[in-house]
Amino acid sequence: MLRVLLLAVLSSIIPPLSAEQVVRVGTGDWRPYVDQGRADAGALARLVDAVFAEAGYRVEFSFYPWDRNVLMLQQGALDAIMPYSCTPARQDYAACSEPLVSGEIVLFHRKDRTFDWESLQDLRGLRIATTLGYSYGPQFDRAVQDGALQIEQSSKEETAFRLLELGRVDLHPQDRAVGYALLHSLFSPEQRLAITHHPRYLNTEPLRLLFRKDDPHARALLQQFNARLAEFARRGELRRLQQALFSGNADRWRPGR
Repeated sequence: MLRVLLLAVLSSIIPPLSAEQVVRVGTGDWRPYVDQGRADAGALARLVDAVFAEAGYRVEFSFYPWDRNVLMLQQGALDAIMPYSCTPARQDYAACSEPLVSGEIVLFHRKDRTFDWESLQDLRGLRIATTLGYSYGPQFDRAVQDGALQIEQSSKEETAFRLLELGRVDLHPQDRAVGYALLHSLFSPEQRLAITHHPRYLNTEPLRLLFRKDDPHARALLQQFNARLAEFARRGELRRLQQALFSGNADRWRPGR
């Protein structure tokens, strides 16, 4: 009887070894990095899921608008959000992981409009479509905040490209891989041929997970994630994923393959 009582007490204190700890990660539909239409949620979700699995965690991905992800992280409704760049403004409320992959922001435009640029001054007077909650690099973001650029914001990624295709805006800054994935899903081959990107990039920056700042649980998750991510980098997984993204084969990438 004493042994039974002792086992009951111990079982109430020590969780079963099979119990999974869940990490709540907020993201947005941003193909080919993250894809709400796929069961595995896309290439970066596969990476994040595999990294946390090696640390003994199961990840639950939730898809929200980018600005809502930030709000939910600040309120503690999410443990982390991704993929985001680690801007100074975001560091006010978030702690950033080590880089997952690098993104390249370019300016998309219609081919029938002659366009060239060397500095942000060259963008003055042009109609530029952007997405709420998205960062396009510190210089561009600062110019937007100062009112130096003519911006049309929307809450959905595809809206900007639809405006561009219709000729209602002149430019749309977007990650190069994401931009061409969107063009492929939104338009016919003939419509896609009408849009291209300028070879000069607006910004290039690593994409990361953002964890809630000054929260002990989030800090522990960040440390464990970074430690396992370093192992993935050592094994060449991050390099393979970056190559797959740039070559258009992100959907084929799997950890360890």
